[in-house]
Amino acid sequence: MLLNKYKKGIALISLAGVLVACGGNELEDKKKELHQKQDALVKLEKEIKDLETKIEEIEGPKESKVVLKPVTVFNVEAYTFRHFVDVPGDVISNRNVVVAPETTGRIVRRFFEEGAYVRRGQRLAKLDVEILQKQIEEVEKSLELADIMYEKQSKLWEQNIGSEVQYLQAKNNKESLEAKLASLKEQEAKGYIIAPISGKIDEVYMKEGEMAPAGQPYARVVDINNVEVVAEVSEKYSRDVKRGDEVNVKFPMLDFEKAMKVNVVGQTINQTNRTFKIRMKLNEKGLDVKPNTMAVVTINDYSKDNAVAIPSNLVQKNTQGETFTYILTNDGAKKNIVKKVEIKTGKSYKGKTMITEGITAGMVVIDKGYSEVVVGEEVRVVDYKI
Repeated sequence: MLLNKYKKGIALISLAGVLVACGGNELEDKKKELHQKQDALVKLEKEIKDLETKIEEIEGPKESKVVLKPVTVFNVEAYTFRHFVDVPGDVISNRNVVVAPETTGRIVRRFFEEGAYVRRGQRLAKLDVEILQKQIEEVEKSLELADIMYEKQSKLWEQNIGSEVQYLQAKNNKESLEAKLASLKEQEAKGYIIAPISGKIDEVYMKEGEMAPAGQPYARVVDINNVEVVAEVSEKYSRDVKRGDEVNVKFPMLDFEKAMKVNVVGQTINQTNRTFKIRMKLNEKGLDVKPNTMAVVTINDYSKDNAVAIPSNLVQKNTQGETFTYILTNDGAKKNIVKKVEIKTGKSYKGKTMITEGITAGMVVIDKGYSEVVVGEEVRVVDYKI
């Protein structure tokens, strides 16, 4: 830069001299003066270069500034590591009953429609039992005559009149008709479809005027106040789930979740899908969770106190099968030195992997920038996460 300044100054002086010379008559003198100044410039440049060389020799070579690689880190702390598993479940009702007529008949009246609340023992519908009623009338008339005949034979038998066979036939005829009448009246009572439980009528399958065969479903009655969540859990976790354990149950379609306790743990494994059932009672009123609602049950199948874990993406493996990660250590005057440590891992959950060997609480693990570091080099921490 110093040389350039001198060059510019000499050039300006020379230019000024030329301009002046152009305006006068002493051209030759000015040319001579120009040559003298050019010679002086060459000499000056040489002197400047010699000075710069001597200054460099005195100062010595310049040291280049070392730029450390930036990394982010976090402190490893001990905490209780928990592993969870999600299993699908369904809401079912323990009191979900399909009601059917006990005798065949035409439906002449429905007393309740879908959505109505009914109590146990209430009549849901009436069947046409006219044929039965006619049979009852015929039997009742026959029974009247049988009673008269039995009374007469009984009196005669008491007076030793008539044969014993006549008496026994009259008695048998009377008792047979009484039994038949009782049976017909019992069937007549079944001309009503009765609610076996208290609950809401969820669906009615038959209309008035339709024939209702005995045993054919007429309606479904559901007690929504007595529901539970049932989930099928893999046999892999059969030793981890116990009665009384707390689980988290989420209802995705209803957008809410709640903590519940396992009420029943199945004691057998389903041979088809290798699962066992767990049940959780849903007794809280006002939730309005309907049977067959989908649920997701989150089970804590593993816990360990005083465990350490690191982000799963920091767990690396090389071609020799070694599992390792990078930490920072101090080496005398230097700090933040990269060190490679071999580790052993345990369970992983939500992006964290438990470390069983190689990492302890208090160590500093390299996070962002771990793929750019070299073992033994010093790095620069730009964001210290605790």
